[in-house]
Amino acid sequence: MAGELGLRLLFVDDESSIRLTLPPVLQKAGFDVRVAESVSDALFEINSRQFDVLISDLNIGEEGDGFLVTSAMRHVQPDCITFILTGYPAFETALQAIHNRVDDYLVKPVDIDSLTKTLREKLSNRGVKLPFGGKRLADILRSNRVQIVGAALTGENGTASGVENQLTAFLNALIDQLEKGSEEPSSDGLRFAPEYGKKHADAHHLPAALASQFRLLEQEVYRCVQNSMSGMDLPMLISDLKRFTSGLHFLMETSLRAYGSPAKTTRRPKSTRSSGPKRRSRK
Repeated sequence: MAGELGLRLLFVDDESSIRLTLPPVLQKAGFDVRVAESVSDALFEINSRQFDVLISDLNIGEEGDGFLVTSAMRHVQPDCITFILTGYPAFETALQAIHNRVDDYLVKPVDIDSLTKTLREKLSNRGVKLPFGGKRLADILRSNRVQIVGAALTGENGTASGVENQLTAFLNALIDQLEKGSEEPSSDGLRFAPEYGKKHADAHHLPAALASQFRLLEQEVYRCVQNSMSGMDLPMLISDLKRFTSGLHFLMETSLRAYGSPAKTTRRPKSTRSSGPKRRSRK
């Protein structure tokens, strides 16, 4: 009989086929199951009812949405056991590193006997969870500043002095952007970007050389993130990385403008040329 164990389970998945097949099996196993097909539906359930177990797909509407659901459950109902469900076994290694964010993970297709056994084991051994939170991307950038800038200078071939300081200034601007939750780098970064591009242009370096430094910096940041995942605030990581990438590319584009012809693009037309035709058109 459904719900005979008295254990309430929330199942979240945007695939209609798995919503139709797995929940009935869980009900048959004795769980009282509620189903949600989106993050908003899941949040409504979490704030409306008490649950003993949460099983959430990893990618619901967007990549990594499952972490938003599990983190919300941890905030609202810290005693609930949380599971991430994924159809990508190659992601298992990363999931192993984040067991401090969820209680376990399940790989599709799910073996029902194994699933129910895992659920019962986790429920019978409920313990104290690790505190929610972790390092944000800004913390990772700050603690790895020297390493990140050094990686960007790997291909350095005689650019004018001060490049290391300016790359550090860019990184500081991006850290400031992340801490403020802004969509653009700080004013310092925007001020240094044209000067940085001009140094490359004056040294007769190709634009590709400048772009390569930004690319190396970005790659090193992602490497640092990969090595630090177990201690990071994963629910916030995706939005932080999007903001960082957007800011970095904006700084690169601003620097590359130094290779253009600013004099031609910024020179205003002479007043005699612009005003003459207008005067003749007036009555």
